[in-house]
Amino acid sequence: MGKKQERLIRANRSRLRSEFNAQAEIGKFGKTGLARIALTPEYNRIRRLVEGWMKRAGLKTRVDAVGNLYGRKEGRGKGLPAVMVGSHLDSQNPGGRFDGAGGVLTALEAVRRIGESGAAHDHPIEVVAFIGEESASGMTVFGSSVATGIADAAALRACVHPPSGKSMYDAVRAAGGNPARLKSCLLRKKDLKCYLELHIEQGPILEVHRTPIGVVDVVVSYIRGEIEFAGVTAHSGGQPMAYRQDAGMAAAAYMVEMEAIARRAPERQRVTMTFGEIGFDPGWVTIVPGGAHITFDLRARTKPALEAMLRRMRTTLSRLSKQRRVKGRLRVIQKLPPCPASPGIRRAIARGAEAAGYKWMSLASGGVHDACCMAALCPMGMIFIPSVKGLSHTPEEFTRFADLAAGADVTIGALLRLADKRVRV
Repeated sequence: MGKKQERLIRANRSRLRSEFNAQAEIGKFGKTGLARIALTPEYNRIRRLVEGWMKRAGLKTRVDAVGNLYGRKEGRGKGLPAVMVGSHLDSQNPGGRFDGAGGVLTALEAVRRIGESGAAHDHPIEVVAFIGEESASGMTVFGSSVATGIADAAALRACVHPPSGKSMYDAVRAAGGNPARLKSCLLRKKDLKCYLELHIEQGPILEVHRTPIGVVDVVVSYIRGEIEFAGVTAHSGGQPMAYRQDAGMAAAAYMVEMEAIARRAPERQRVTMTFGEIGFDPGWVTIVPGGAHITFDLRARTKPALEAMLRRMRTTLSRLSKQRRVKGRLRVIQKLPPCPASPGIRRAIARGAEAAGYKWMSLASGGVHDACCMAALCPMGMIFIPSVKGLSHTPEEFTRFADLAAGADVTIGALLRLADKRVRV
């Protein structure tokens, strides 16, 4: 790279702080939270605000038929594919003000500072704010799934948009989009060199290691599903403990045992086991449950580790069902394979951190991001910044501004490397 591009360019702290605070007022929940669901009036407000900032930065903007926002800065090369950078602007219901928005605003600030500094770049750089990354919108990674062809019209009609009760298809139309033009939203492989996303870690590792920058090496794989237990409904006082076929207690015993197994897994496998929903049938204090239903979210760093844990879930279910004289059935609903980050993008992030004087470390992402969808079209990479106490998807979510600004500095350096036509990813 030329000397002009090697000089250090840092984010404008005052501007970044001002814009971050402004976005956090739209959909504000309590003192520190955010409830800004995709395809709602609040979401349209934040998109218009960010689009205005993009335009004032000299970016050419467009909003596609479902609401994804793009802002493009051309490079000096002709006909070269774009380096895309960004995240999402929607939140959980409620969630925090850093998840997603931090990635969009640091991307915008990075591209703006590149332009203000006069630093040359070959490839165009395109900032993106994907719509509906959060499950609160009705479909996880909604906007990027549409943009990459993963979600079609049938998928939109099959999913419900919780705030409105409409299908996702009708909610897009009600929000001012045009779901009949989904094909116009598709991004093309030939138009993209790579995708970069900054995100809060949503875990405690960076904070524990006192490291401001994480270089993601893989987004972990997951399996989501449900388990049903069928026992015998009985009177809570009349049925002695020894004679019970209690589906509720079978479910409870199963969850406790599987959590213990997951805790014993080697740390390098990054195994997590979550039982997020539980229901008893008939669900009354004086009745022994004859039925129980639980959902699970199983994640692991590698596919073999994931499949091994799933086998353990099935064998444990079979054994406990026999011991407790109930029937157990496990059903897998969704699978996502591991999503590795591009080595070339990881190098660009690491070099950007070192040039700016920041310590960095490699780590896995336990959460799913728009980057996973984009990986179907082009190489992807992710920058993580610390989450205080590892909290996210809660109004208590917090990232120190110094770490947000450091992430913006690293994004600038990484983008300049990635937008050099001599750099391979």
